[in-house]
Amino acid sequence: MNDNYSGVNSAVLSPTQAFLNPNPWDVNLISADAFLQNDYAYISQRSLLGLSKTPIYVSNPKQNVTGENTAGIFDFFNKDKANLLFDSDVLGPSFSMTANIREKKFVFGLFTRVRSQASALDVDNYLRFSNEMTPQPQDYMLRPFSMQAMNWNEIGFNASTRIFPYSEKQWILGLNLKYEIGLDATNIVSHQSIDFTASEPGIDENPDLLNIYASNYNVSASYITNYNSESKSYEYKQNGSGLGLDLGLTMVDKDPREDEYNSKFSFNIMDLGYINFKNGNNHQFVNGNTVWLQNNPNLEDEPFESPEQYLKLLSQEAYGDENRSFVGNGFKMGLPTSINVNYTQRVKEHHFINFNWVQRVPVFENSVKRNNVLNANYSIQKEAFGYGVSTTLSEYKSLQFGGYLRLGPLIFGSENAFPLLFKHKKLHNANFYLAIKFYPFWDNPMKRHRRQKCDCE
Repeated sequence: MNDNYSGVNSAVLSPTQAFLNPNPWDVNLISADAFLQNDYAYISQRSLLGLSKTPIYVSNPKQNVTGENTAGIFDFFNKDKANLLFDSDVLGPSFSMTANIREKKFVFGLFTRVRSQASALDVDNYLRFSNEMTPQPQDYMLRPFSMQAMNWNEIGFNASTRIFPYSEKQWILGLNLKYEIGLDATNIVSHQSIDFTASEPGIDENPDLLNIYASNYNVSASYITNYNSESKSYEYKQNGSGLGLDLGLTMVDKDPREDEYNSKFSFNIMDLGYINFKNGNNHQFVNGNTVWLQNNPNLEDEPFESPEQYLKLLSQEAYGDENRSFVGNGFKMGLPTSINVNYTQRVKEHHFINFNWVQRVPVFENSVKRNNVLNANYSIQKEAFGYGVSTTLSEYKSLQFGGYLRLGPLIFGSENAFPLLFKHKKLHNANFYLAIKFYPFWDNPMKRHRRQKCDCE
């Protein structure tokens, strides 16, 4: 988002950045960005690129096979709380262009995206007992939690222009208006602490697992999916719709005689909006009977066919009626709203140092959540190529290093490159992005100089 030549690719991160692109046209063919960070599970002594070379086995503490002593083991951190953040963003065919309307410069763009996000923050990690293969405590209070996930498509219109024409600084206002197409979503919320109790298994039950019972619960579960459980296939169709808005304001300190600015400050509010899933299923479990969760043959002997089937089984256990938990159709999911602040300072020609702060600010109920970011990077930006190195503090606790390269029509990089390339003792996070694009009408300082009007008197 700091590269002046990134064009429409940066519009989805800062609506004003495309205005600074020297090229009058900019076309993205395809780009992808994937991010994962969690402190629940990891793979021992592996890099992301090395995962396909050797098989991965699940830890077995009883046989002393754990991630602490064996490579290539899927193991668990087993902390009191667990966190997971996932984000994938595919930018499809998109373009931006410069237009002069009444002698005023505007930049307009259209973009298409496929987005997925999942978030589970500070979830009480009751599963740590099973992961460690140790007996659950006889009495346990599971604290309230919430988990959200959503897949959706996005069609957006980007526009930016300069405001306050008589100011010494350049003030740029930008916005993205977005039509949201909901595909899949789930929202699970436990509104109060749940009482878990454990007892010894009966004679005919699994002797290695205690019987676990849940009581005093108030849990809401909403979902909709395009996955067809009967055909075991994904059937694409629109399940929800909504609107989204991104707003950006940028102040640029630039000498009119120079091609590059001296400094830039940008403030953006991203992903204001929500998606309404009118046909989504809502279940609520509150003030029901004590539910037998572990070792219950009614749950464990039934093959999992669909979320609805499992929720009906739970409803049967809680109320003696498989349809009692169903409370209606329709729910809303908020977009991953965030504040994005950027400051860029030119060090010398083509050399810039950039600082970025992204803070999630969920506005609507049931919003999916992105990660918080503090980032500093140094970049060299030229017409045919650009590159840079960066350091990132994700969630204000995970220090990560990366970089990027823009070489003609190709852009690739990572904000967390080490897990991709080098073996990590505990591989639990990663990020990468790439883009393929082209510039129909390449521009450069000489062409811009020739277009300038001269005062010949």
